[in-house]
Amino acid sequence: MVVRILCLHGMGVNAAIYASQTATLRLMLPSDYEFDFLPAAEACEPAAGVAAFFPGPYRCWYSTPTTAAIDAAHTFILKHVQRAGPFDGVIGFSQGAALAASILLRQELAGERPPFKFAVLFGAPLPFTHTTQHGIDLRRAFGASATVPTTSTSIPTHLAAGPDGPAAVDAFEPARADAFYQMYHASVDEVRIRVPTVHVIGARDQWRRHSLDLIGLCAKEVAFVLEHDGGHEIPRRGAEDVCDLIETAAAVASAGPVVDTGLVGKL
Repeated sequence: MVVRILCLHGMGVNAAIYASQTATLRLMLPSDYEFDFLPAAEACEPAAGVAAFFPGPYRCWYSTPTTAAIDAAHTFILKHVQRAGPFDGVIGFSQGAALAASILLRQELAGERPPFKFAVLFGAPLPFTHTTQHGIDLRRAFGASATVPTTSTSIPTHLAAGPDGPAAVDAFEPARADAFYQMYHASVDEVRIRVPTVHVIGARDQWRRHSLDLIGLCAKEVAFVLEHDGGHEIPRRGAEDVCDLIETAAAVASAGPVVDTGLVGKL
């Protein structure tokens, strides 16, 4: 049976580059897996080290994660799902992974059927929200005024300092004074992604703590975690182990509710 996967690239690349980044992985998955690489709409600067090897244009899902920008990115992707779907799963890297998680959280909050039966998240930062009603209010962290907080402004200590903290802000354009920046976190949000998720996390990834915290926003019974010794990348070494987890998540999604499997590993 065909398994259709929507592929969401990271910031500063494009659909063709993402196809190259995932080539080894896709070759190891069963032949009945089909992949749809959707290019983001917004132009941006290339990611570090990309321009020397791949031509543009370079794209991103949002240049700054305001609630309005997140809502627009959701709409863009969900319209594509309506046109080109249905899809069984989604595979996202970096910003694309965060956006996939954000869409799934949005559907859970709305009580709607999720657009994907499972999600594979490589190097995922914590997802931003499309609304001021959820998440941590990050306006002050982004340098924007926040006289009346929309929600909690308490950023977990391990995210406020160290290599992960500045990365969450420095990756984006300067803040807008009239904008809202809200980031999901399990410490303030009760919503959980209930479809099976695969989390692939690099030991030297600057977003590692974000990726670990994202697991807390997912149903632990169907969250499969694999850590590798690399950085912010889709690892080629150990691709077979990643594929095993992807196939496991797809099988669990097809079978329905299951008990805790405890599938956690390292490469």
